[in-house]
Amino acid sequence: MDSLSIGSIEGNAEANVWLVPVVYISHVRPFLRFAKQLARHGVTVTLFCNKEDAERLGIDGPNNTILGSWKREGIDFRLRDFGVEGRQIADGLGGECDDQTRLRLEQNKWTRAIDEQTEKFELILKWELERGQSKPTCIISDYWCPGVHATAVKYRVPAWVFSPFPVGCATSVVYMSALEAKGILKLPASPFDKEAEELISVPGMPLMRINELDTSSSFVTAPLYPIGKNIGPSLLQAEVVLFSTFQELEPKPVIEFKKILTNAASKENREAGDVYTVGPNLDLSSEGLFESPERNGHEEKERDPCLKFLDTQAERSVLYGAFGCNWNLLPEQMQEMALGLESSGQPFLVLFPPPVRSDKYPTDDIFDVLPPDCVERIKGRGLFVQGWVPQVQILAHPAVGGFLSHCGFNSYLESVCMGVPIITWPLVCEQYMNARYIVDEIQIGIEVTKSYASASLVDRKEVETKVRALFQSEQGKIARKNVQKYRDLAIRSISQNGTTFNNMKTIVARIRDLAAGRTTK
Repeated sequence: MDSLSIGSIEGNAEANVWLVPVVYISHVRPFLRFAKQLARHGVTVTLFCNKEDAERLGIDGPNNTILGSWKREGIDFRLRDFGVEGRQIADGLGGECDDQTRLRLEQNKWTRAIDEQTEKFELILKWELERGQSKPTCIISDYWCPGVHATAVKYRVPAWVFSPFPVGCATSVVYMSALEAKGILKLPASPFDKEAEELISVPGMPLMRINELDTSSSFVTAPLYPIGKNIGPSLLQAEVVLFSTFQELEPKPVIEFKKILTNAASKENREAGDVYTVGPNLDLSSEGLFESPERNGHEEKERDPCLKFLDTQAERSVLYGAFGCNWNLLPEQMQEMALGLESSGQPFLVLFPPPVRSDKYPTDDIFDVLPPDCVERIKGRGLFVQGWVPQVQILAHPAVGGFLSHCGFNSYLESVCMGVPIITWPLVCEQYMNARYIVDEIQIGIEVTKSYASASLVDRKEVETKVRALFQSEQGKIARKNVQKYRDLAIRSISQNGTTFNNMKTIVARIRDLAAGRTTK
């Protein structure tokens, strides 16, 4: 049992929380982990999710993995289908077009999904309120669903916000919006503009380039920009803002974000919303690391081939690589990476997304792209895989000593919690900001030299150099030592009287007060 769930489960049928993530698997996953903690405290939780995400995460479907097991634990967890199609995995989008066009096409799909989700949620909420049978005690919506938050406010249901991103990301969105509104700053139209290479200072964050801000919401040419413009006001007006991080990982951003909320509220003569860190929401007990129910719908009838491979490798010797489900890699980049990994001499296990399809490479199969001679030469020392892997179990394996990562926050947090240092390879959205924080602020990683505005590939020599640096250099030793420190802090945060432990107790008490009609302040 998680440290957060120590003690008896207190039933309270009146406390009914709706969790509404963006219809996208990388958002649903942290909501699911948060749902488990709430439900284990005796709160009835309804998670809104499309059917495909539910099946891929093993929440529901042929194996009924999570719903069945949680019901056996006595957890009141419910699933509700939006009926909205979300984009699930990287699918080779973009063909021969450049990165800027690919980014725009990608975000157009997200925009349509979020808009449709907001419309359908209002219909669902209105229908439920008219029936008068299952009014939610509280609606906790995704940071990226300001329309859902506005809908909850419109129908006078307590509306909180949950961010699956770091606190620093929220701070930057609100801070940059304020500077723009005052005419102090005019952001470049695109992260690909030359001006976007200039440096900028965000409170609580290390110095970074403008194009290292969240590329999905900070630039006017981005299709998600109109939705992103509403994120700041949504955060400023929310009664409660929750983050899937833990306070010790982001002490400065937490302080600065609270200041921003307080200053905004004082100008409007109202109370500021409260901020709680509720992560990492991972079972960090030794017996729990290999028992994750999140198998994306896969029934593990035998030990996963990736784990079998790791069983044959020396302790802390393997570099694990993965790049999330938001983006595809160019075939040429995958080839350079493969050859660089080979020449590094380091054992590795790399999960590649489907390659960008083109006339030369009209395929989704990574083995139609990777050099066959390289694949043959690395047998026994290296392994390329595609599809799904048990990432948390891989990162927890004693053989893994480094993570080549796109720096999506789920992966970043999992790496920290398993004590694995990172080679940063950001691709899109807030990942560049995460990478800057990883390298410059908490110093748990090494940066691949990679400019957002540059169309050039990262060559094999750069890959080889950074892999060797992580495992052999003094900088690598420092990163390894620091990440172990943050792992210890993560464990402390979810333990008795830790920051996250206490925050969860406070949150559950507030939800019960709402259910009983008592004030939560």
